[in-house]
This record gives sequence, C-alpha cells and structure tokens, in this order.
Amino acid sequence: MNPTDELDEQRRALREGALVQVVNELGTLVVTGSDRQTWLNGLVTCDLAPQQPLPASGKAAPPAGGAYGLNVVKTGKIFAEVWIVLAADRIYVGARRDRLAQLQESFERYLIMEDAELRDVSDEHAWIFAHGPRAADLVPAGRAAGAEAAIVDWTGLGGALFVAPRQAEGDAVAALLGAGGEAGPVLPATDAAWEVLRVENNVPRFGVDFDDQNFPQEASLEERAVSFSKGCYLGQETVFMLQMRGHAKKRLVQLAVEGEDDVPAGAEIALPDGAAVGEVTSRVRDPGGQRVIALGYVKYKHAATGAELRVAGRPAAIVRAPGAKP
Repeated sequence: MNPTDELDEQRRALREGALVQVVNELGTLVVTGSDRQTWLNGLVTCDLAPQQPLPASGKAAPPAGGAYGLNVVKTGKIFAEVWIVLAADRIYVGARRDRLAQLQESFERYLIMEDAELRDVSDEHAWIFAHGPRAADLVPAGRAAGAEAAIVDWTGLGGALFVAPRQAEGDAVAALLGAGGEAGPVLPATDAAWEVLRVENNVPRFGVDFDDQNFPQEASLEERAVSFSKGCYLGQETVFMLQMRGHAKKRLVQLAVEGEDDVPAGAEIALPDGAAVGEVTSRVRDPGGQRVIALGYVKYKHAATGAELRVAGRPAAIVRAPGAKP
C-alpha cells in the first residue's frame, strides 16, 4: 500500500472508527497507598477527586477511570503532560520518558505524611492510545486482554487509554484491533500518519508546539487538561488567575495557508500589513485542497476564528481558535 492510501485509510478510521497507537515515548509511574488519589490530585491540573454520591440512590457514582492533564510548576508553566488511569488498587501515570525522572522527583518532594508510594515501572508497562469515535467501545476488549483502561478523550476526537503489562502488549493490541466491525474500521496508527492527522485535527505536541516555557492557556490546553472547579493543586493560583482575571499574551491556533508549497519551519505569521504576530510550529499539506494546515502562535488579540493573516508572505486565515472543537 502506498503512503497516500495508508494515510487515507487511517484518516477514515479516525473519523468513523478508531486508531490504535502504541506510544513508546511514555514511561510509567505507579502510585499506591490509601491516600494516592487525593495526594496526586494536588499535583495535576485535571480532576481526580472521587465522585460525589448520586442524590437519588445515595450510592457512589462509578469512578471516572482516568484523565488527561498537566503537571505545572509554581509559576503555572507546564512541566509535563500526564495521562492517568485509575485502577482498583493503584494509579498509573504516563509521561514522556525524558521528563519522568524529574517528574517523580518533583512528586516525591510533596509526599510528606500521606499514605502514598511512587515507583517507576516504565520497563514493566506499555501505553496504548485509541483515538476516534469508537475508541470507548474498545475498552472491554483491552481489559479482557489484561490491560487497565480508561475512557479519556484528550484530543476531542474520542479516546481511550490502555496501560498493559509489557508481556501482554501484543495481546492487548491484537485484541483492540480485533474489536473492529461494521460500525467503523479499527486500524493501527503509524507514526508518520499520526503526525499528519494530529495537525489536521488541532492536536498540539509537547516539544513541538509547546514546552516548559508555556502556560496551559498559551498552548490552548485549558479546556482539555485543566479543571477550574477542583481544589488546590501545585501552580493553581497562576493558572486560575490567568483564566479568570487576565489572558495569555499569545495563543496556539490552527491556520489554513493558501498554496500547496510547504511552509518553512518557524515561518513568520503576520498581519496583512506585514506586522509580525507569531510563528508556525507544525504544518502539513491539506489533502482537500491547495493549501497547508498549520499550528502556530499568534498574539492574543488576533487569535480569533476567521482572522486574516499572512504566513511566509502567503494569505492565511485562522480556522480554529482556542475553544473551537474539532
């Protein structure tokens, strides 16, 4: 199969079924102990608090299963993305391997009297993501194959997380792929195709579109990764105040750039009069026409859907501003 046909098939699976992606760049921390959930909830931007009892029955609601969030430093800037799966007796935290040791060190710094223990089990576990409207349907198959699972949509496309013992990784992937059917295709994601699809679908990547110099709001992650109703967490004051009483100086947006020629990495984003307002971080050719789809930063006051700009001297417009859904 040629690369174009392969990409088209994976694009269809993402829209109608699910893409199954083994994420080798993630390491794993496991948290145990009776205080594990409340303690970890104070260190991440997403809400891991136990759900409140249902008023009608008085019974506790089912656990959320997991979350996508951020660990931010005291100044509110992003240190790491975290993918979290809540298992019966432990919590799995997935994070980039190049951030894991420092993340563990930071977490342990805030472990004082709590009954919680943190271990790096990266060599023992594998992470598998499912993206697309049928991703949640794959959870039973993943669990049957020995993986812990959670329904977590961190891309806006539909999603599920699976963390499997290393020896069960192959069985888990096979089980997820075997769960496809007439409802929509379920296919394995290739790295090359996912890089194109994530830009097309406005999914930023750490180290490419944002890093540890950005606030969540600059990277336009506040709706996906931040709870503004949970209790205190490390860095909350800055993140909360930026949301409620101010704004980020720049925002990550998705743009359509006229012309099929590639856009240079780091290309300048400017107003029609030539005044620079930002730069491109990622770009791919749009399969639907003579244009390039890009992610990039623009100054806050220009971050509006439909805003007319220029990228590398070519006409461009913002097609998704912060808050816009896929």
